[in-house]
Amino acid sequence: MPLRDGLFVDGAGGRAPKLLGSRCRETGAVYFPAEIMNPDTHRTGTMEQVEIDGRGRLVSYTVVARGLPGFESPYALGVIALDAGPSMIAQLADWDADNLKCGMPVEMTIGTIKTGKDGTRYVGPKFRPLDERTA
Repeated sequence: MPLRDGLFVDGAGGRAPKLLGSRCRETGAVYFPAEIMNPDTHRTGTMEQVEIDGRGRLVSYTVVARGLPGFESPYALGVIALDAGPSMIAQLADWDADNLKCGMPVEMTIGTIKTGKDGTRYVGPKFRPLDERTA
């Protein structure tokens, strides 16, 4: 089950998953999550929905040794600067604390964010570190 509707489109048919954001037709600025009104100009009627590529760079990160109930521990959270412009905070996937480095390339994947008391898996965007040579 999606963590929240309207955050992403899954990579069906072998294509990469994408974030759902918005772009201002006047300024070209891209936002995630999607905005109805441009938060910089405060103008309405200028936004259009866009699919955002899930590649970017790890700006900062922390490892959560003991999370809240429903979150598998330990887990890592990263600040991601997307190549498309916006930044976001997300869990990391397939990480090793010894190999995480600020500035390293990352790509989006869809994975379990948390598990509800009833066993429901809530999925959403996570970011996997990439090898510098293959990024």
